[in-house]
Amino acid sequence: MSTLADVEAAVVRFSAEELAELEQFVRRTRLEKLQGKGQSALDLDPLDLGQMLQPIGTRSEWYTEMLEGRG
Repeated sequence: MSTLADVEAAVVRFSAEELAELEQFVRRTRLEKLQGKGQSALDLDPLDLGQMLQPIGTRSEWYTEMLEGRG
């Protein structure tokens, strides 16, 4: 079966159980294709951002910077 018309011609001969199974297959396949789009960050290789130029500081230093609007 290479065309939709071929599939439609075959489907009309299916039993109720076969139609239910086909429906589940089509639904599952459609969801897999939708979920397969895009790449997860978990699939990416780790990044090497190089050497740290200066320490990032303590939590209180970060909060102070944010409150003062620096950064």
